Amino acid sequence: MRNRIVLLFSALIIGGSTHAQELQARISVNASQVSSTVDKKVFQTLQSSLQNFLNNRKWTGEAFQQNEKIACNFLITIRQSLPDNVYKASLVVQAARPVFNASYQSPLINFQDESFAFKYVEYQPVEFNENRVSGSDPLVSNITATLAYYV
Repeated sequence: MRNRIVLLFSALIIGGSTHAQELQARISVNASQVSSTVDKKVFQTLQSSLQNFLNNRKWTGEAFQQNEKIACNFLITIRQSLPDNVYKASLVVQAARPVFNASYQSPLINFQDESFAFKYVEYQPVEFNENRVSGSDPLVSNITATLAYYV
């Protein structure tokens, strides 16, 4: 009997689908390693655009109160600026969810991706289409697709 319960619980965890939840996200873009010839204002615009993208997009059909949202941090450290507005970076994702009827949070993820590449042109719209992730240029949609994956 015990083995059946363990097997059922494992099947629910592995086979169950995961769903997104609304976020209380904070984005930080660190470009201190990029050469001084690159305009740093681009990274401030990127940070603001991504923060709006994550916090203002409706990720679910459910209604969540502010205190029920997932608290998460995304740290993008730009390592290299390449031609055609392509950037090589690392991405750190940290998230915690509120514990029901408690004042503390439970950690969900703490992950670091050292090889994160994307294309960003200042003031370009930050969009994500679940049905067509790659688009005509995979590097353009890579930033939103990667962030949506972690959401």
